[in-house]
Amino acid sequence: MQIGDIVLIKKGKRKLLGYGEILSDYIFDAEREEYTSIRKVKWIKKGEWDIDFDLVLKTLTIITDYNSDVLKGQKYYQYLLSIMNGNINRVNSKRINLIKYKKQIILQGPPGTGKTREAKLIAKEMLNLQDVKDLEGNDQFKLIQFHPSYTYEDFVRGIVSKPNEDGDGIIYEAENKLLADFAQKALDNYIESNKTNVVVHEDSSIFEAFIENIKDELAQNEHHKYDITEAVYLFSADETRFKYKGDNWVAHSKGLNMKFSELKKIIDSGATERQDIKKMTDVEELTRQHATYFIKIVEKYYTFKQTFKESIPLQHSTELKNYVLLIDEINRANLSSVLGELIYALEYRGEAVESMYAVDNDNKLVLPPNLYIIGTMNTADRSVGHIDYAIRRRFAFVDVLPQDLSNDENIIFDSQLFGQVALLFDSNLSPEFEKKDVQLGHSYFIDKTKEGGSMDIRLEYEIKPILFEYIKDGVLIGEDIEKLIEDLEQSI
Repeated sequence: MQIGDIVLIKKGKRKLLGYGEILSDYIFDAEREEYTSIRKVKWIKKGEWDIDFDLVLKTLTIITDYNSDVLKGQKYYQYLLSIMNGNINRVNSKRINLIKYKKQIILQGPPGTGKTREAKLIAKEMLNLQDVKDLEGNDQFKLIQFHPSYTYEDFVRGIVSKPNEDGDGIIYEAENKLLADFAQKALDNYIESNKTNVVVHEDSSIFEAFIENIKDELAQNEHHKYDITEAVYLFSADETRFKYKGDNWVAHSKGLNMKFSELKKIIDSGATERQDIKKMTDVEELTRQHATYFIKIVEKYYTFKQTFKESIPLQHSTELKNYVLLIDEINRANLSSVLGELIYALEYRGEAVESMYAVDNDNKLVLPPNLYIIGTMNTADRSVGHIDYAIRRRFAFVDVLPQDLSNDENIIFDSQLFGQVALLFDSNLSPEFEKKDVQLGHSYFIDKTKEGGSMDIRLEYEIKPILFEYIKDGVLIGEDIEKLIEDLEQSI
C-alpha cells in the first residue's frame, strides 16, 4: 500500500462501508488497544451500501486488475465505486444482472415513473459511460419510439425505391433498417472479438486497407482511373462500392457497381479464377456476368495482402463491446408483426433466421449475444397493442413504480401532494384496474420552478388533466371524485 492509493472498505461479504485515499506511510500507534498498525486516510465516501453479490474475502486484496463480472470492459473497483457514488443503486444493479442474462427487458409502469430515464441509466452502465449525456451520438446506443403504424419494413428490413443509375426510371432494393443495421454492427464486433489475431488482420484490416489503398490511387491519378484491364477501369468509390466502366462501352455509360460486399464474398470463398466466381450462388448476377473484372480486383487484393502482412505486424485484437437498443413505448406497435421472424432470434442469440427480404443476396439475420434491448411500457395506456405470450416469454418485465422521493436531496419533491393523489387510487379506483398500473408517478411531483414548471403550474396543467382523463376512462370513480381532484393543493 502506498500514499495516493484508494482503499475500499467492506463489512462481511455483502456490505460496502466507503472508500478513501491513503495519506501517509505506515504508522505504529502504541496508545491504541487494538489496530495499532495504521495509515492516515482521507475518506471520500462513508456510509453503508448493501450489494447482491459476494465481495472478495481476503482482508487486504489488490483489486486493480480485477474485471467486473457485471459489465464488460469495466474493472471490479470501478463497479464498486459506481455503487457508492450513486451511479448504480441496488435496484439498477439487479436490472443490469437481469438484462445480461435475459438480453431483453421491458420496464413497465404507470406514467411519470421515469421508465425512459431508468432505461438510459442501465444503458449508460452497460456501455461503461460516465454520464447519461454520453449516450447521445454513441454508435453503441440507439433510441427509437414505436407508434401504432410502425411495421417490420420500418424497423427490420424493407424495400426502398432508388433512381436507376444506368438509365431512366427507378429500381427497388431491400435495405436494412434500424434493427438489422444495428444488429449487424454488434455482430461484426462480436465476430471480430472472437477471432485470433492473425485471422482478424486477414479478414478485416487487410481488406479495409486494400480498399483505402485503391481509393488513394484513384484520388492521385491524373485521370481518376484505376485500371482493371487495358480497356476497363475503376473511376469512382464511396463507402460501399467502386464504379467501373470502359471507354468504348455503349451500354452502361455511367458505369456499373462493384460492391465491396461482393468482393469480400469472393475472397472469403477462396475463389482464385473467373470460373470459381461463376459457380458461386450467393453473389449477384452482375458479379457472375462480370467475373473477369471482379477476379482481377481480387488478384490485386492477394498481391496487396502479401505486402501488407510483411510490412505490418499481425498483432491486433478487438474488444467485445455491448450494444444497447432502447425502444420507448414498445407496446404502442404490434410487436409480433414488427419483429416478425426475429421473435425466434430474441431467444436463440447468434443463430441466423431467414428474413423475407434479401440484402446483398443474403436473407439471413442474426441477433448477437452482445446486443441488448430495453423497452419501456406505459401500463395505464389501454389503447396500445397486445403483447402475446410468445413475446412475454422472451422479455423480462420489470415494474417501475411510483415512490416518495422526499429523501432525495437533489430535488424538491411535493410529498404531501404525492400522498393526496396516491390516496385517490386507494379510495376511488375502479375494480377493473390495479393501482400499480395507473397511479401517477413521482416525476409529476418534482418542482421544476427553475425550468418554469412550479408545482402550482404542474398541478393545474399536468396532474389534474390526466386525473380528469382517468375519470372519463373509468379508471377513477365515485360521486365526489371530481371535487376531490379540484380540491388538490400543492404544498411547496
